[in-house]
Amino acid sequence: MTLDITGVPVVDAAVANALFKTAQAVKLLGATVILTGIQPKIAQALVELGVDLSSLVTRGTLESGIAHVLDR
Repeated sequence: MTLDITGVPVVDAAVANALFKTAQAVKLLGATVILTGIQPKIAQALVELGVDLSSLVTRGTLESGIAHVLDR
């Protein structure tokens, strides 16, 4: 499953928590989340919030996320 956040203007603790919980729920269903569209300011906010994305596949663009799936 690709979760594209290109249009998300701001990520605060609540949004980061929702993204992480969604990814965990998808993982419980046996799928993998690929988080795409992470803009530089969003990446910085996630780091500042201490969000651990190491369990997710992340790509900068939706296109690179799709390419990742097709390369499997």
